[in-house]
Amino acid sequence: MSYAILVLALAEIALLVWALRRWFDDRSNIALLLMLFIIIPVCLDSFTIGSGRWIGFGEMLEAMNRVRFTWFIFSMPLMLAISVAILGNAGFSWARQRWLLPSLIVAALGVGGYEAIQAWPKEFHPACAFDIKRYVFQVPAGQECNGSMAGDGTFGLPLIVPVATLSVALMSIVLWWKRSWPWLALCCMLVVVIVNLPQNVYTTFLSYPFDGLLTATMTLAAVRMHRPLRPVTAATGDAT
Repeated sequence: MSYAILVLALAEIALLVWALRRWFDDRSNIALLLMLFIIIPVCLDSFTIGSGRWIGFGEMLEAMNRVRFTWFIFSMPLMLAISVAILGNAGFSWARQRWLLPSLIVAALGVGGYEAIQAWPKEFHPACAFDIKRYVFQVPAGQECNGSMAGDGTFGLPLIVPVATLSVALMSIVLWWKRSWPWLALCCMLVVVIVNLPQNVYTTFLSYPFDGLLTATMTLAAVRMHRPLRPVTAATGDAT
């Protein structure tokens, strides 16, 4: 499974390179720029999981896990801003209000930054620090990392994650209903199903490619829905 996760990490790195190139081609696409902050931790996540068996338990693996957990905590609040930015790309006028997206970005960076600073030095539960189950699948029953454990470093995530998930789900439904683009909504449904399956070796493994698929679909939505604002003529005030 480690080899499969490393292949997934390479695919996600390719997605990152593609997204970077598309953003450099059109730097007005703020939704795509924000998606880069999501793609990077997804790449780190898969690379850490895939390489863990060769790195072995120790300070390096713990540091890599700490980086990916902290970046995840930092980036999750951005999902609401990304959802609004993608709807702005799709042409919804309310989502293009000049004050809305900047306000959401500033709030997300503030919340994410605060949570990340608090989480970085915290002592993680052993199963969370090394995420053993994701490497060798031999954690005793009840020892898996979860949000209820003391010292798991999640802080505000019990609130942030549902808000982020709901914003993406609602955005995907709007795109399906108003723009006849069902792919993100269908992908969200698949991820929800996978996450809620009884956790075992195979469902834990499946969560990684589906996370990558959801990230790729959101990135594609940010690109495909992008509709730059047309210039307004000084004489008539009409869009050209």
